[in-house]
Amino acid sequence: MAFIAVRAGGPAVAGDRFDRRTICARVMRPHRSENLMWDRHPIRLSLVHMLPAIADDHGVPLAPLLGRAGLPDAAPAEQLLGGDRVVARGQVSTLLFHLARRSGDAAIGLDLAAAADPMRLGLAGRALFAGRTLRECFDALHLQMPDLQGGVSVAIEERDGVARWRHRLVDSDPDHAQVLNEGIGAFTLEALRAITGGDAAPVNMRFAHRAKAPATLYEDRLNAGVSFGAGEGIEIMFDARWLDQPNLLYAPAPQGAAASLPPAPVALDDDALIAMVDALFDSAALSGTLSLVDTARSLGLSPRTLQRRLARLGTSYEVQLDSWRHAQARLHLGGSSVPVASVSRALGYGHPAHFVRAFRRWEGRTPLAFRSAAGLER
Repeated sequence: MAFIAVRAGGPAVAGDRFDRRTICARVMRPHRSENLMWDRHPIRLSLVHMLPAIADDHGVPLAPLLGRAGLPDAAPAEQLLGGDRVVARGQVSTLLFHLARRSGDAAIGLDLAAAADPMRLGLAGRALFAGRTLRECFDALHLQMPDLQGGVSVAIEERDGVARWRHRLVDSDPDHAQVLNEGIGAFTLEALRAITGGDAAPVNMRFAHRAKAPATLYEDRLNAGVSFGAGEGIEIMFDARWLDQPNLLYAPAPQGAAASLPPAPVALDDDALIAMVDALFDSAALSGTLSLVDTARSLGLSPRTLQRRLARLGTSYEVQLDSWRHAQARLHLGGSSVPVASVSRALGYGHPAHFVRAFRRWEGRTPLAFRSAAGLER
């Protein structure tokens, strides 16, 4: 049995402080779900960026729901829920809980999942499709999860030819977080099928909460076996061979440029080689596989051959990587509010201190000082 477990429990945004006035810390009795607010783990509101459209489709006004969750309704809902603001996860669970009640649709989490845009989920959304295989995609998602939400326990278990992907919201009541868990499960299942092309293959899903609608409704919508009331959080079971199947969506392209990975072995001219090496950095950094050996393998070359070709061009793997990291760091810090720790992970650093040290070498100042100066210049 192979077992990989990752606990993403760090804060979504380093240094962010929650408004304690909007978080109820009382311990409530079980099953009084509408008032449970004790899950204080941080979560980005961009996770529910699709909520305004879904609420509108169901004829549900958002303002009362935002009030029940202790969220401000002064800003337009699209701006509030589509931005990078961080709140307590209990607030998001409460928001979705009341959305299901007001809409009369217990399975509305499936609608939320179907309308989700991975690119609106920040680094975690990009990471989910960044690997060359499904296994690498999950590894990348787990690595970047803290940028989206904290207090998440994720694991992949392989046994007897069956892979089990498990996802649990730490300190979260399953019934209170029903809609959130169902949305996460349905979105992940859809991503899994898109990555592997396994649309017709048998898949089973298990939720820890009690069923609020007939299981057949979920099975028809998800084209999968669905059960409730067992385990912890979410569990998706599928053929373990899928883990090492190629990612059908794999096309590394920094800064939104279209670039496809050619099948190996393919002779790349010098310009194409440099462009492809730089393109591969983006996905490899997100998935934690950034290395000379990994890049060479993706290009169908031996590490020695790649080194020789780069040397003939007056550069090296290390020089290209350093240049790419510098350029990407300036983009992240100058044009977004992504935390320094998240930028560090996105660039493939093992620890934020390593990134800070490199940035001082590049710019002669810290990342925070650079960001402050960039904000003043704008």
